Amino acid sequence: MAEIVASVLAAAVPTIVYVLIIWWCDRYEKEPILLLAAAFIWGAAPAILLSLGAEVALDVPLAGYSDLGRELASASIVAPIVEEIAKAIALYLIYRLFRDEFDGVLDGIIYGALVGFGFAMTENFFYLVNEAASEGWESFGLLAVMRTIVFGLNHAFYTAFTGAGLGYARNARSPLAKATVPLLGLLAGMGFHAVHNLGATLSGETLAAIGISLIGDAGGVLIIIAILVLSLRQERRWIAEELRPEIGILLTVDEYHIAQSPWKRLMARGKAAAAGNLAQGRNAARFYRLLAELAFRLHRYRHGRASAKDLRAIPRLREQIARLRAGQSS
Repeated sequence: MAEIVASVLAAAVPTIVYVLIIWWCDRYEKEPILLLAAAFIWGAAPAILLSLGAEVALDVPLAGYSDLGRELASASIVAPIVEEIAKAIALYLIYRLFRDEFDGVLDGIIYGALVGFGFAMTENFFYLVNEAASEGWESFGLLAVMRTIVFGLNHAFYTAFTGAGLGYARNARSPLAKATVPLLGLLAGMGFHAVHNLGATLSGETLAAIGISLIGDAGGVLIIIAILVLSLRQERRWIAEELRPEIGILLTVDEYHIAQSPWKRLMARGKAAAAGNLAQGRNAARFYRLLAELAFRLHRYRHGRASAKDLRAIPRLREQIARLRAGQSS
């Protein structure tokens, strides 16, 4: 029982921290909680089960290889392909069924990371339970540090590449880009996954091989962080471009500048809350969130990518924003 409780805590607590950090990174228009939860749950259960079944079946033909050869093929070829495809299913479903909530690359990274964190949490739990039961608490502690901290972002950044590819396709004009960039994202995730597993498997032969995993993982995380920062800047440009014509209609010049800055938005909400008006603070947060959503839908409309839902939502958002602003000034 102690092994189970310790493994749940060791797997879940870092995951909660990581999820909150990636959720915080979505600065302008938060994704729906239900969709984020669905992405996480897919990674934590269905993706694990699909991967387990496929890996067991695909490992059968490897029985004739040597122990090291079989382990390398299973860990560095079979597992990355199977697991990244299983995780990508949820992203593709969100991309196809909830396109209005999939605005671009940043959203793809957020959803991809959530799927990956769910997958990693469940996988870590089973590894840790087994380690505690078979090798003892000292080995459990070392494994917990390695899997949840040193390599704690792995599954998230693998799948974030797939999500980024789908996010790029969301706004791509070229049919070729729409078809190939998501595939390239998936292949990138598989590639980084394979490099990590190669180093981890060879570390059983020579400890220095773990450096392969560390270098590959550090490179992958840095690439995703760079893409995330660039995506945030892109969203800020969309807001600046699309809301500029709304100055004097839906918002003031000051509100226009606040809408572009996550820090200023937070300060505006905090100022209202500090004055003892929590409702006004919540309304301010909603006001700027709706402005961001309007900007993203106007961007799609201006570039000929608006859906029927976008066309219905634009006037509705204008009404809601006008009501909120009138309430704040009254």
